[in-house]
Amino acid sequence: MAQATMASLERGQRRAGRLLLAPAMIMLALTVIIPLIVAGFLSLTSYNLLQPPRFVGLKNYRDLFADPVFHKAIGNTLYFAVGQVAIGIVVAFFVAMLFNRPLKGGAAARTVIYLPQAMSYVTVALLWTFLYDPFIGPINAVLRELGTGPVYFLTNTELAMPSIMGMSLWRNLGYYMIILLAGLKAIPEELLEAAQIDGAGWWARLANVIIPQMTNSLFFVAVTWFMGGLQMFTQAYVMTQGGPVNSTRSVVYHMYEAAFTQLSVGQASAVAVLLFAFVMAIALPVRLAAELKGRRASYV
Repeated sequence: MAQATMASLERGQRRAGRLLLAPAMIMLALTVIIPLIVAGFLSLTSYNLLQPPRFVGLKNYRDLFADPVFHKAIGNTLYFAVGQVAIGIVVAFFVAMLFNRPLKGGAAARTVIYLPQAMSYVTVALLWTFLYDPFIGPINAVLRELGTGPVYFLTNTELAMPSIMGMSLWRNLGYYMIILLAGLKAIPEELLEAAQIDGAGWWARLANVIIPQMTNSLFFVAVTWFMGGLQMFTQAYVMTQGGPVNSTRSVVYHMYEAAFTQLSVGQASAVAVLLFAFVMAIALPVRLAAELKGRRASYV
């Protein structure tokens, strides 16, 4: 009798669990799984939104791999994602270190630094387009006062991408700074005090105590920031339209242009599938490594 009651209870719990998961699974199917299947199908067709799709096999993929403009877009995207993470994680970490101590006006300063995160990318991009303007922009006004003349931030092939990276760093700094600050506050004070008693200086404590304790937070920030960088679009679309000379064209911008300018939905879908495959190739090993690390920690 007791076993039958337990079995009935377990069945009820499973049904309740499925019911609770159902809305999320339906949304996942509608917004991710079904569009992905449709994109995979369209990537094998020639489709211009005006005529029915025509099956062409792997032609869209072959055309992409033979297209030097797409190669340029891949290089630009990796340059943006890697550069943003390499610079941004260092800046965010040391800003978090600054706010991890009693600081007069620290709460207000953190709010100011986080505020750009609450603004849309379009708003931030328009703001920085004005700041970078060679004729009326405040940055060039200061440079002219210093006698260096106007700098064409967004129309110079060598400066356009670093300029976009600077804007993106300013916009995202507050979010990742808060994450790293939470990681810093989770470090036991006893470890830092013990290291200080042993005579460890600031750099020694940073290298031997703080950074090892921050590994998970730093890893999370690096991965999520890099993934976001791979999807860079709004900055290039609003500030440079992929120029000058494709120097800021990203993979997502290339996909947008293929779909809505050239009406080549099949090729745009192929770009989407390739980007998805690349992201999964990074995300799945990272997830597996995190799970293995968690299991090892549970055994200790």
